[in-house]
Amino acid sequence: MKTQMTERDKKLLVGMFIFVIIVAIGYWGIIPQIKAYNKLGTKIDKEEVTKSVNEQKVSNLIFVESMCEEYEETMAENKAKFYDMMSEAEIDFLLTTRAVQHDLEAYSLSIDIPSSPSDRNAYIYSELYKQQLEWESQRELLYMDVDEDEDDLLGTGDDKDDDKKETTEDETVDIWGNTDMVGENTDIYVAKVTISLGGDEAQLKAFLDEIMASEKKILITSFSWGEYRTQQAIEVPVEEIIQAEEKAEAEGDTTTTTTTKKTETKYELVTVKSLTITMEIYMCDKVE
Repeated sequence: MKTQMTERDKKLLVGMFIFVIIVAIGYWGIIPQIKAYNKLGTKIDKEEVTKSVNEQKVSNLIFVESMCEEYEETMAENKAKFYDMMSEAEIDFLLTTRAVQHDLEAYSLSIDIPSSPSDRNAYIYSELYKQQLEWESQRELLYMDVDEDEDDLLGTGDDKDDDKKETTEDETVDIWGNTDMVGENTDIYVAKVTISLGGDEAQLKAFLDEIMASEKKILITSFSWGEYRTQQAIEVPVEEIIQAEEKAEAEGDTTTTTTTKKTETKYELVTVKSLTITMEIYMCDKVE
């Protein structure tokens, strides 16, 4: 039995063949080119952003350099007001040396050096404290905006706007640096020290005044007076009779003697004034 193709069947076959060819050309030829074009467009956009950032950097170079010089000078002046980073032994030597200079005895010393910078804010009535509060509120608003974006479960946000916002923020960071870190301390370490001294009351007061008048940053958080029992050296006079035979023989008097006065050091337990000081020594990591 023979089957013959009609004209209509032939036309259908030719149409299907042409359709398959068109689909194949579109899938393996046109679509890859469209994807490559889109990638190239994205790359061009990124390069345009990079070009814009570099142009702004060049235009702001002189201004940024002057800002950096002023910043480094200011930082050097401020860091000079703090102690260099010290170990417990160095702090011990610093305080005990001052105590010895005032003829005082340090009978108790506690030192706590943190491993991370201090998060203490500035003095509550200073202008810097107001700025720190403002910076902190700005950071909190920024974090709140990020949380709201994360909580958008319906996904109704405009991704293009978000990408544009991130790109703008990246440009700002590239040109001016990360301003989110402004006002945060990364260099100042606070060593908490408690020292107990014993000795003359006038010398104890002089030691306290010297600490309070220190050019370097030391904050006395508390101090208290008390008494301290210690051994004290006392010079006791002792008479020693020495026979001056040669002098007596020369004068013809064998009974003549001379008396020489000497002293002997003895130790006795006495009660003296004591002063306990709790302070914070501010140290700066000056290593660049």
